[in-house]
Amino acid sequence: MEGVSPRLYVLLAILAIGAAPAWALNGRIHVHDPSTVIQCDGKYYVYGTGRGIMVLTSSNGFDWQRGPKIFDLIPISVKSYVPANDGRGVWAPDVIKLNGQYCLYYAVSKWDSFVSAVGLVTSPTLDPANPAYKWTDRGMIVHSVAGEDLNAIDPGVMQAPDGRVWLCYGSYHGTIQLVELDPKTGLRIAPNSPAAIIGAKSEASEMIHHGGYYYLFTNHGTCCQGYRSTYHIVVGRSATVTGPYLDRQGHDMVNGGGTLFVRTADGNIGPGHFGYLVDDGVEKFSCHYEAVVGGSNGSVLDIRPLLWTAEGWPMAGTNIGDGIYTVRSDSVGAFLEVSPTAAGIGSANQKFYITPAGGGFYKIMTPQSEMALTAVNGSIQPAPFTGSEGQLWKIDELTDGTYRIQSKANHEVLTATAPLSPGNGMILQAFTGATAQRWAITNGSWLTEKFRWLPYLP
Repeated sequence: MEGVSPRLYVLLAILAIGAAPAWALNGRIHVHDPSTVIQCDGKYYVYGTGRGIMVLTSSNGFDWQRGPKIFDLIPISVKSYVPANDGRGVWAPDVIKLNGQYCLYYAVSKWDSFVSAVGLVTSPTLDPANPAYKWTDRGMIVHSVAGEDLNAIDPGVMQAPDGRVWLCYGSYHGTIQLVELDPKTGLRIAPNSPAAIIGAKSEASEMIHHGGYYYLFTNHGTCCQGYRSTYHIVVGRSATVTGPYLDRQGHDMVNGGGTLFVRTADGNIGPGHFGYLVDDGVEKFSCHYEAVVGGSNGSVLDIRPLLWTAEGWPMAGTNIGDGIYTVRSDSVGAFLEVSPTAAGIGSANQKFYITPAGGGFYKIMTPQSEMALTAVNGSIQPAPFTGSEGQLWKIDELTDGTYRIQSKANHEVLTATAPLSPGNGMILQAFTGATAQRWAITNGSWLTEKFRWLPYLP
């Protein structure tokens, strides 16, 4: 092929999907017990344990900075239920938008004490630069007293498909309980409304709804010990919001059940505090790691893809890491290729160097010719990398484990047509979720030997 300009092609083949894990976020990401990631006016916010409630903000969901704390002193309406608290220390907040207000729930307690309370503050906006920004104390929501089989910490809030709102809370010291909230105010539906017991001997409970089931995520293991932490997240599900929540083996979470969702792996120690978000149409989850090998020995935020099995169980996905990959169409079973040769599957022309380019975007390069995948007027061409928006790609793992490859230039996604058809078998289109827009991205360093025998298909 000497003297022929590089072009992008696809090559028929079959390959199992795989992906290399990555720690995707940048900036000030130290946070313990992070809330659900929430968006307000185009920005992202996370709240965490700290004096006056710790705040992280981001303009793109990848680059984070510290924001101003919520208050200097815990409102007396909540502090009075926990006299031993120093008046500033707050644990494990969670946040939701209800009836035009952002409702921020937070726990007040003291280490080794189970006299605790959950309070609520509300604001019409999360942006401190907005003139309407103001947090208003709404008082105590739930609390626990000495001798009770409950420690009222770690609130997790969820709005169900029917519009009803629920708050779960609790810790290793006793049960995980659930109360209903008023969707108009965020307060408890009634001062003495019933509390359902949905779990026990765990903490950091959070609930979501998916495919006709309610899912309860909790933490097992130990926290707050850096590299020695054993935190991991487990899950159970129920057809009704008040339970029972059973794991995949049918064990009730009230009796210690829970199917493993994510644990220590790839140097990320002690994942905990599940949070659910949908970002640009993609399901994701947030968590913190108690430590990261080679990095922080303190808690840091991460955001990862959320996948679902055919049986309806959640799985932790992975963000694409810096490395060499093959990219295969899920619909036509074909590899992305530059300058086809007779070398067959696994040739250098079918390998792409994918590396973060900042702001949550990636550049996709050919290792041999150092040409970049480039969006040009709805088509795909290789070109020297300049950093233009047409050469920056957002790569999101979808719920089935395939990936969406989206251009920064026009937000359209890489779409496969028939192999070697006009446009080299690929065009850019608005995302519809079609199979032709789903790609298997696989670490390709081992492919040459395994598939050397497969012929090239012109």
